[in-house]
Amino acid sequence: MKENAHKIGAVLYILWGGLHIYFGVWMLYALYTEGAAAVIAIVGSGVPASTLPVSLDPVTAATIGQHAWNILWFGFFAVVVGALLNWKNSLAGYWANLVVVSAADSGFVVAILLPGYIAISDGIEGPLLWIPAVIFSTIGILNRKSAQEI
Repeated sequence: MKENAHKIGAVLYILWGGLHIYFGVWMLYALYTEGAAAVIAIVGSGVPASTLPVSLDPVTAATIGQHAWNILWFGFFAVVVGALLNWKNSLAGYWANLVVVSAADSGFVVAILLPGYIAISDGIEGPLLWIPAVIFSTIGILNRKSAQEI
């Protein structure tokens, strides 16, 4: 298993990326078809619906749109790096996805998941892919045959 740990990590990063592409597109679609309040309802599944706004000002809506856009591109980044670099046990790919995906998901965990704004059952998929991706890709990097591999 050690010799394929980096490939398991790569697949997990690719799945994490696909999940975030899906949610970024879903949030953008909801924003442009139903409005920003619909996106807040998606993200705010851990709080009573009666506390969620029914409409939001344009600046808040634009900020939510930027958040969805960022989620989408974090996902693309993870997929490309996972498929092209992590799959080959690249040290550059290891650090790229480790830093970017960890920054994205740790922010989500600290700002949204742990405070309970989103139900654990609605938001745990990303961390359940991210943490094992880090573990397996780290095992892969630590077991590389040559320190010269890129």
